[in-house]
Amino acid sequence: MSEQRTAAVLAGLVLLAGAAACNGGGAGAPGAAPGSASGGSARSASGPTASASASASAEPENGAAALPAREIVERSVGALRTAGSVRITGRGSSQGQSVTFDLSTDTSGTCAGTMGLSGQGTFRLVKLGTELWVKPDAVFWRSHGGAAAEDLVGEKYLKTTTDNTDFSQIGDVCDLDALGGALLEQTPDSLAVGGPATVDGTPAVTVSGTADDGTSTLTVATRGEPYPLRMEKAGGEETGRVELKEFGVPVEAEAPSPAETLDLDLLNSDSGDPTDPATMSL
Repeated sequence: MSEQRTAAVLAGLVLLAGAAACNGGGAGAPGAAPGSASGGSARSASGPTASASASASAEPENGAAALPAREIVERSVGALRTAGSVRITGRGSSQGQSVTFDLSTDTSGTCAGTMGLSGQGTFRLVKLGTELWVKPDAVFWRSHGGAAAEDLVGEKYLKTTTDNTDFSQIGDVCDLDALGGALLEQTPDSLAVGGPATVDGTPAVTVSGTADDGTSTLTVATRGEPYPLRMEKAGGEETGRVELKEFGVPVEAEAPSPAETLDLDLLNSDSGDPTDPATMSL
């Protein structure tokens, strides 16, 4: 596999996760949690707000359950953005592929976690502003690159930026403001408030809407802050469920050292041809 081909496959994972996340992809079981690894990988921080869901039943009611459906959605997006950071876990299916993700992200452009394609490996990512590092695992290289690509990269991170058109959509996956915007934009015009629900011990209310591409359901906390706790999508080509948690917990991430990275943009520039995600074969 050429360096360009490697970039195209990685870009495919990013684009797939972007489609799943923005359309409510994801399953209840979270993927691998963002964690530390040698050489400055990302790790998710714990803090006093991490246990907010456990004590949510003791919080006062926030009035969300009595609001019109559209206003519930809008208030949940406002709460999400005010929180400043969130952890997003899930699994979704898009265009016949299943993607898993476990990402912690904030409004300052920091993002850390893992993304993967079913049966074809995962990669760890670190994003600081517009700078981006991705580190595929051995299963990924066996599935997509073979010995040549694995020998080329080894245990190193591939470094690029969100200005790279192949990876620009990761800015949406890893951008809390963009996530809120996508939630508002993807909400069907016709909405209905459902019955009470509970997510990890947090009392909540559901809002559902049906469009040509299936039914979307948002579950919003009714005690404490009206956080969006779960996004689900069913009935179309893109399905799944996303869980949101750890609101307000700082995202800690540090850039891998230069000795641990390969500059993907420099590798691509040697070939003279831009990476084309349309040539992917996943």
